[in-house]
Amino acid sequence: MSLQRVTAAVLLLVFVWVNGAWLSSDQLVRDGDEEGHVGAAELFLVDLEGARPGTFLHRALVADMGDYPSLFPATVGAWWWAAGGGAPERPGVRAVNLAWLLLTAAGVWATCRSLGMRTGALAAAAVLHLPLVVGMARHFMPEGALAATVSLAVAAACWQRVRPTAGRALLLGLALGLGLLTKQTFPLYAAVPVLVAVRWRRSLAWAVVGAAVAAPWLWTNLAEQVAYSTASAGYRGDGGLLAHGTYYPLALAGPALGPVWVALSGLAAWLGWRRQRDAVLLGLAWLLGGALLLTAVPKKYDRLLVPLLPAVALLVGAAAAARPRVAPLVLAGAAWTTWLSFDDPSWARPPEPLVDFEPGCLQRWLRPPVPQDLGFAPILAAAAQAPDGPVLVMGGPPIPCAIQTTFDWSYHLGPALRRGGQERPVLTEGDGALVVDFSNGAAGLRHPVPLLGASYTLSF
Repeated sequence: MSLQRVTAAVLLLVFVWVNGAWLSSDQLVRDGDEEGHVGAAELFLVDLEGARPGTFLHRALVADMGDYPSLFPATVGAWWWAAGGGAPERPGVRAVNLAWLLLTAAGVWATCRSLGMRTGALAAAAVLHLPLVVGMARHFMPEGALAATVSLAVAAACWQRVRPTAGRALLLGLALGLGLLTKQTFPLYAAVPVLVAVRWRRSLAWAVVGAAVAAPWLWTNLAEQVAYSTASAGYRGDGGLLAHGTYYPLALAGPALGPVWVALSGLAAWLGWRRQRDAVLLGLAWLLGGALLLTAVPKKYDRLLVPLLPAVALLVGAAAAARPRVAPLVLAGAAWTTWLSFDDPSWARPPEPLVDFEPGCLQRWLRPPVPQDLGFAPILAAAAQAPDGPVLVMGGPPIPCAIQTTFDWSYHLGPALRRGGQERPVLTEGDGALVVDFSNGAAGLRHPVPLLGASYTLSF
């Protein structure tokens, strides 16, 4: 077995162990944005539980479900249903996000093969350890799915270039259409690498197919999407022109890749340039071209870089194809990502210029697992014994930004009750059949919530 294959096997084993351990131990409450996507997925879960496949497909491909297309929450809902329902924080349900990461890796592998490189296994394994890509793959966020669709579209474009056929054009068009149905910003990520890869002058049939796949949703949601795009274009952050221009370079050097992967990327591009120029050019166009387009968008979030980062793995594949002995260097990148998955050094946190762009709590996606939850288990047990009626929360504590959420404690209790089989409204004033009292003077057995430094009593 070659050195590259051995390295790829080691990287795959590390990926399975690290993410299995992480998902099994993390109980931290979902970020507000993430909770919104879980709520959308739950609608699809209910469709399947109620044996309504027609409604499921209409929601997924056509219906107006808010600002974003619905393919991502639809697939999450389908996986959730296949996993037996229950709480979305179950590792078996959360694993759907890692499935998108595996699809991303498959796209990079196929791209390497289409470019004539035998380093696809190593490049695919490298995808599984890119810091922000891995961090996002542990959460219910569409950027992970978007990375997969972009990666598959680039692979399909390379395949079409090698031998243009009607079937391959159809496959590329389908990949583009599904990308648009994953998130409407898909063209920002796919336009440059797909055009570089496919050499578009040969045929535009694939573009027609892609538009046709996304057309029903685009037609139904046109007015809302125009309003959404107008609002995004009119957004004005606090930073000036220099801050906007340097945001994504700083994000690449910080939370997206970090110094180890940045060094590996530069070294890979340099080593692969002479012998694998096509692959290096495609990788740089994918990464830098997309980052340039993102810079023109007023809103800035580091997570928006995720669909561009698989290009780094393509550069790694190009370098290994030119210099096979460099393959083990990827282990250094994997070690970096593994360390940040279980440790939180203060110097590795996002720099201040990135923090300044966040309108609310800073979202951090690559972090150690937190084995503590928000203390809902005793409430679910009490709700099963309490009379019918709402749950009243008295003095619910705020959730600090360190716990990464934009909602208060009471908001998260409602979904927890529903997913535990208790359909009860949650009130913060009035009367309740079950009372959750956080006030220090409340008498009775106190249930601690160590994560918040608070405790509550239960009465009914």
